[in-house]
Amino acid sequence: MTRGAMELGLKASELTLEHFIMVYNKPNKGLKDLSMTLNSTDAWGLLRKDLITALGVERAKRFLLRYGYHCGVHEARIYKKAFRWKNDLEWLIAGTKAHDLFGRVFSYPESFQVDMEKGQFNVSGYWIDSFEAKQHLQNFPQHHESICYYLVGYASGYNSACLGKKVIFKEVKCRGKGDDHCSYTGKTVEEWGNDLKEEELMVFEDEDMSEELDKMYQKIEQQKAMLELSSSISRQLTQSMLHGEGFAAFAEIIGKNLQTQVIISDRHFEVLASYGDVVGMENWLREINTSAEQIETNPENIVIETNLHSKTFKLLTAPVMVKKQVYGFITITLSSHTDKFYKDVLERIATITALHMQNERVAIETEQRLKGEMLEHLLNDKEADLDEIYNRFSYLGYNLTQPHYIFHIEIQSNQKEEHATYLHSEYLEVRNKLKNILYQDTSNKMDIPILPKLNTIQLIISKEVIEKKKITIKQYGEQLLQYIDGQHYQVYIGISDITTELNDFHKKAVEAKKTVEFAKIRHAQSSVIFTDQLGYSTLLLNIREPEELELFANKKLKPIIEYDKRKDAELLMSLFYYSQHEFNLHKTAREMSISISGMKYRIKKIEEMLGMDLSNSNNRFEIQLSLQILLVLGKIKG
Repeated sequence: MTRGAMELGLKASELTLEHFIMVYNKPNKGLKDLSMTLNSTDAWGLLRKDLITALGVERAKRFLLRYGYHCGVHEARIYKKAFRWKNDLEWLIAGTKAHDLFGRVFSYPESFQVDMEKGQFNVSGYWIDSFEAKQHLQNFPQHHESICYYLVGYASGYNSACLGKKVIFKEVKCRGKGDDHCSYTGKTVEEWGNDLKEEELMVFEDEDMSEELDKMYQKIEQQKAMLELSSSISRQLTQSMLHGEGFAAFAEIIGKNLQTQVIISDRHFEVLASYGDVVGMENWLREINTSAEQIETNPENIVIETNLHSKTFKLLTAPVMVKKQVYGFITITLSSHTDKFYKDVLERIATITALHMQNERVAIETEQRLKGEMLEHLLNDKEADLDEIYNRFSYLGYNLTQPHYIFHIEIQSNQKEEHATYLHSEYLEVRNKLKNILYQDTSNKMDIPILPKLNTIQLIISKEVIEKKKITIKQYGEQLLQYIDGQHYQVYIGISDITTELNDFHKKAVEAKKTVEFAKIRHAQSSVIFTDQLGYSTLLLNIREPEELELFANKKLKPIIEYDKRKDAELLMSLFYYSQHEFNLHKTAREMSISISGMKYRIKKIEEMLGMDLSNSNNRFEIQLSLQILLVLGKIKG
């Protein structure tokens, strides 16, 4: 390009590298002494990578945007002085040409509405082969937002310097976030209007970069201090766990280090330990709209934030999970502003607490296994050495001389027996549910020895445990049933009378088992049955199996039962009321509201069909026994 051409005025399209390049042998000389240099894109990419790694994406973004902005302003001023442009518009367009010449990006405009005199600027287009997007993808995965920060800053700075008023560019699409190309829009602040956020404008305000770097350093120092605090909490919790200290020590360590209130609770938000002034906090916990089951089905939602109405702080809750099951929760109070650090450290604390809970559970299960073996002999071995069993329970700190209830729990599936594998998994599910709630009681110092088998569970519960819960044994049984009952199976819980001595355990266990056997025949749905509910009929429990008793009763009363079915008659109920009124004809007639002659006819017909004389005491006893069996089995509605 000759000097004559330069005097006529240079167009942006005529700009070539020759206008920039001149080789100097003298020091401190740049491209044609323009205070500019050419840089390796790989070296630029490494610098960019180090910035993001050290400062984080958001801080690095701010740094690169401002750096690009100042580069754009600086180069615009250099080009203004270095070249004689045909007009100011060519000077403005030269910025995109320089991008292409220096290998940064090829800018292809789609819309170009610029009036230099009126200060109007509204452009859009494409950035082809962005060096910044390419370098980002070489060092990082795709980001959730556009990442050509330098190009955005440069375009904003260059065009602002040329136009003489603030111009802001935004990257609409970007290969760095998965788009097939990069595209931009640039406008003046006025033309952006409400579409321009305050933070997008503030990032380009003049500010000493050293101050920004000081902020970065302070941030790094804060993060370092937080990391040290997190590591210290982890070490203290680990040492506490190794020393066998409990949840109270955990809560104190967390509270003192984080200077906050702490509650460690079970999966039902029942408090296990706390630290600090937590008045009312237990009630706030119950207001958290998150259940353990929801977290187990969505384990990605690790930390729960709960805003409290009219409070200046919030709750931060982390579930304590082992094998994708929620064992409990750790909750701390925070100011309304929640730093990500607290979420991270709370997750780490929850992990260590989960290890502690798992260790406690293993210890409990080991002890329960030993107790289960002894419980097998105590409840099911009539010839067991009770003194030996008592001594072995005593070694484990358990007192058998206290009054106890014996539970016999049986699971009966609705599925057919050929689905054996499915049935087995179903039984395991119910057993695990029951073990979870019973072990939870154990963690609350409620010691409950249990003996799980395939589809049955036996356990003993001391009267003291029930009294501590401040509920009745009936309410406790119904709570268990509600917790483990299911759609595809029935659960029957038989509960014995209270024991008074060691010899009672085997006898009461047999009664509880027999009670369940009767309940299965008498009740179609899951139920809780007490042996004392059967009254004097409990004498029948230890005689025969329910099926045999029913067979005996049906055989004895067969003619009457069949006659009633054929004729839709009431001879069986007449006989039942006759026996209930001590075989008194007049009392029975009044009870059934029939005439004396009508009642005589019925009794005579019954005697003929049964082939017996009901005035005979032996005959009466057999009839009463048969009727009581049918009553106990629910075949007669008394």
